[in-house]
Amino acid sequence: MKKLMMLTAALALTIAVVSAQDTKQNAKETARQAGRTADAAGDKIGRETKQAGRKIGNAAENTAEDVKEGTQKAGRKVSKAAKNTKEDVKDGTNKALNKADRKMEKAERKLDNSK
Repeated sequence: MKKLMMLTAALALTIAVVSAQDTKQNAKETARQAGRTADAAGDKIGRETKQAGRKIGNAAENTAEDVKEGTQKAGRKVSKAAKNTKEDVKDGTNKALNKADRKMEKAERKLDNSK
């Protein structure tokens, strides 16, 4: 009976040792997995940060180009408006001169008819 108790105790001890080693191995594997997960997360953050930086750079470049195009467009509109205004003034002056010329001719005819 004593041998049976010793055998049972030895078996329990062996199972406990094996279980402890198994637990230790599982803990090591879990720690390794956690490390790999942390590394992967860090890599992903780095990639996303670079991508966001590129997007911000592109947006800034596009904004600068849009401002440049808008300025050029506004300049063209101002030039066109100035040209149109110049032509309108010229046309108005010509019309006024023609009207004055017609009135003078009419006045001369009246003068000639009154003689």
